[in-house]
Amino acid sequence: MFSDIGVALPPIPPGNVLSGRFRVHAVVGDAMEPTFRGGRDYALLAPVSDYRGEGVYLLDVGGGQELFRVSNAFDGQGGLMLSQENRRGSVHHLSRERFDALVTAIVIADIRTRDERFLREPG
Repeated sequence: MFSDIGVALPPIPPGNVLSGRFRVHAVVGDAMEPTFRGGRDYALLAPVSDYRGEGVYLLDVGGGQELFRVSNAFDGQGGLMLSQENRRGSVHHLSRERFDALVTAIVIADIRTRDERFLREPG
């Protein structure tokens, strides 16, 4: 693994990934396909209460929690653009203040299911 400037990074200790700081979120629906497959994939989330840079965030949008890809709107006012991959052309613009009121977490890792047999077996 290399940083953005080509410097080799040390591996992430497994204990950091499995820490109590993060939570696993089951992806529901197809809004973020193909990145996240609804009903099959999971996201490892870090709780946040504000914008932390471009990425995929979990927002509480009233009817439930949904994942959105978030980036700067470059509108001169600090606004943000929110989109979902399977809903191309549907881009939402929000102020940072409104975003901060809705955000609950940022995705720090994708958990893509490879072999569901083991996950479907009773514990």
